[in-house]
Amino acid sequence: MAYILSSLLFLLSIIFILIVIYIYNNSNNNSNSINDKYENSINNGHIYFMNYKETSAFLRDDNDRYVRNMSELDLCARNVNSHLEYINNIEETAISFEQSEKDLLSKCATNADKYFKSEAYKELKYSNQIQGNNIADIKWIFANTYANRFNNKIKENEEGLPHTRENIIFVSKNVLKYDELNLTNTLIHEKIHIFQRNNPKILDKIISDMDLVEMDKQSFKYSKYIRTNPDTNNKIYYNKNNKDIIFVCLYRNDNPNSINDVLHNNYSTEHPYEKIAYEIAGNFYKNNENKYVDI
Repeated sequence: MAYILSSLLFLLSIIFILIVIYIYNNSNNNSNSINDKYENSINNGHIYFMNYKETSAFLRDDNDRYVRNMSELDLCARNVNSHLEYINNIEETAISFEQSEKDLLSKCATNADKYFKSEAYKELKYSNQIQGNNIADIKWIFANTYANRFNNKIKENEEGLPHTRENIIFVSKNVLKYDELNLTNTLIHEKIHIFQRNNPKILDKIISDMDLVEMDKQSFKYSKYIRTNPDTNNKIYYNKNNKDIIFVCLYRNDNPNSINDVLHNNYSTEHPYEKIAYEIAGNFYKNNENKYVDI
């Protein structure tokens, strides 16, 4: 009898240990951090392609609250009535990458990293504060979406425009039609945004050196019309030497019909983050456009 009881206690101990291990592993897997979620998947490689299930879950969870923080005009521009409606719409746009798309993105990402490592943008006055090797070392994480047409309604994530959220670069079937030069240029631009998000103190110093000062949104009389942009820090700035120069992008009216229905013809002046990304990527384009002529 004592032997049976001892064996039973031993078995229960083993079961208890297994339960503890399961709970511990499960709690780690449920981390809200996108870095935690994908790091183990990409630690043996520099590029990771999210599949449609991962992309759909990210858009549905909205952990960075990008959609939930949208204004009424942001929702109007996306032709939806609520934040939840837009989340439901974009969740259905997630799609996995085809092998040809992975090959193209891998080639362009490699081109972009070579450019960063060469620091060919040294002519820009803030370049000494942006170390190219640090940018090149950032893991590439790509998500793909497409225009989902159903019952005469088009559901599309940010109109298929390239952008970043957390440390993910969102492309789309439209973006993947770009040629090698323009896609590499786009990836450089978007990876700069990842670097900016990861290094706010460095960017604060650069912005200060640009003679820009943060403006109180509540004191800005057109704040209602500010377009939300996932690639910025949600602040607006003005030039301290000329307060009429304000870095901001405004919707054209109270009923914008698209994301780009705005009073703007130069998107590099929407935000200092955008100015920097356009300048660094534009430098690549200027120095490489002749390589791709007639290819």
